[in-house]
Amino acid sequence: MINLPCYGPREAAAVSSLATRLPVPFNIAGIDVKAVMPGSTPPRLPADYCRAVMRPRGHRIRVALDSMLLPAVAVKHWPEIAALPPGDGLREILFDIVLRDLAIQVEQWCGHRPTWSSAEGTVAFPYALEILRLERPNDILGLAEFDGGGLQWIADCCSALPVACAALDDLSLSLDLLVARISLILTDLHQLAGGDVILLDTTPVGCDGVMTVLLCLPGGPRFRASIFNGCLTVLSAVECMMDRPDPLPPETFDSIDLPVDVDAGRLTMPLRQVRELAIGQVLDLGFDATTNISLRVNGQVVATGELVRIAERTGVRVLDLRLARAER
Repeated sequence: MINLPCYGPREAAAVSSLATRLPVPFNIAGIDVKAVMPGSTPPRLPADYCRAVMRPRGHRIRVALDSMLLPAVAVKHWPEIAALPPGDGLREILFDIVLRDLAIQVEQWCGHRPTWSSAEGTVAFPYALEILRLERPNDILGLAEFDGGGLQWIADCCSALPVACAALDDLSLSLDLLVARISLILTDLHQLAGGDVILLDTTPVGCDGVMTVLLCLPGGPRFRASIFNGCLTVLSAVECMMDRPDPLPPETFDSIDLPVDVDAGRLTMPLRQVRELAIGQVLDLGFDATTNISLRVNGQVVATGELVRIAERTGVRVLDLRLARAER
């Protein structure tokens, strides 16, 4: 039985809304960072990371930060700050001074300056955001953990942010120039030899030397075209007659159905090994398929993620977009 992360309907809606607006770039202590969703298991941070609890509008969010995100004086006196007795207000004031940069970012984000206190206990929070260095995404500089209420609050705050739309116009698509389509069985392919002629059912080249082709995008043929002297001329959409070419509005391309393959990995093996596959045979993948999901368009990986269970259905939680953020 595969153990997948499980969300209730309310949490699933919040996670889905939040995921479409991440990563969120910002700056702490002069370092450009971004907030992203971690994988199934939040990373284990070093013990020397500074830990505190942030309370924006009553929600409890536990924060762990690399000391480089804090002023030098704060790092030096952090144990003394955490050891101060609670309740007299001094601890909260000093925390606010030490974590000033982060507090300013939160206030700019949600319009409310948070209050601070020492990290409380070691109870695991079910949701988290990683803080990564923008230029080096493998450098984890911090972690913010929160419960369901905090998740909903963060999702509501992020609802005003623009959706992180990938630059789909930069996605490479195969544009096949289809002359004809034939069918050959594997035996025919094995018997092919140099000099053999394969007859086509149609005659794509006219007496004037003009070749007629179909421009094929994912999903099937889209346009008719001709090729002459090394130049291709688009004639019409496939629904139109070739002697009455119609203009091609941008919507013609924007409405193309792009098949998206959801892959749990990719195996490479010789045909000989494929032939030897048998019922009951076990292959060692060498990786966890549930956390190795790729979304591919035309064979190109556009996003990676993990499988999640939402109520009775299974979905893909996007963790990393491989396409550049669109300019706004």
